[in-house]
Amino acid sequence: MSRPEEQSFDGWGPFVFGMVFADALTAYPGVAWDAGAVRKCRAEIGTRPCTLEAADGLQLPPLAGIAMRPSLLFNQPGKLAAIRLQNFLRGDIDLNRCKSVHDRLREHLRESWGAPAAKPLQSMGAGGGAVIDRDSFQSRPDGRGIILETSYIGAAESGSAVCHLSIAYRGPHSLQPPPEDRPHPLKNWY
Repeated sequence: MSRPEEQSFDGWGPFVFGMVFADALTAYPGVAWDAGAVRKCRAEIGTRPCTLEAADGLQLPPLAGIAMRPSLLFNQPGKLAAIRLQNFLRGDIDLNRCKSVHDRLREHLRESWGAPAAKPLQSMGAGGGAVIDRDSFQSRPDGRGIILETSYIGAAESGSAVCHLSIAYRGPHSLQPPPEDRPHPLKNWY
C-alpha cells in the first residue's frame, strides 16, 4: 500500500474532476441538489462557470464526526473543476471549540493524505473577531490540491458566533476557469 503523500487523487468520493454536469447530478446516491442551482447551471453551462449546491439541510456522512455539505464547481464547458465540503457551526461556539473541530478535520485529512504544508493560525481581528486557519494537502504541480480552511467570527450584538469549516478539492489548472470568470463567492476556492 502506498503512503498517503504518494496517493493520487482525481476528485472526492464519486465526484471525479472532468466529469460532466449530467453525470455529477447522479454520482452520489442520496444527494439532493438545490433545484434553483440545477436550473441555473443548466442554463449557464457553455457560457460561464457555475456552482451546484446541495439542497438545504443535506449533510453527507460525517468526516471526523463533522457533517459536511457538498458544492460542485463546473467550468464553462461543464466539466467538474472543484469540489467543496463545508459546514457552518453557529450559536454557542467559541474560538477554542472551532479550533478543536478544525484540528479533527486536519487529523482526518493527514491520515488520508499525509502531513499538510500548514500555515499558522492568523488573527484577523481583536477580541473574537475573525480567525482563519488554512492547511494545504497534496498540492500538485498540475494545480490539484486539497485545502482545509476554517474561519471564526465571534458573537456580537448583530449575531451569534460562526465557525465556517471548508474542505476544497481543486482539480488541475486545465479545468479551472480563469479568475475573471469565477463565480464571486467561490473565487477563494483557488
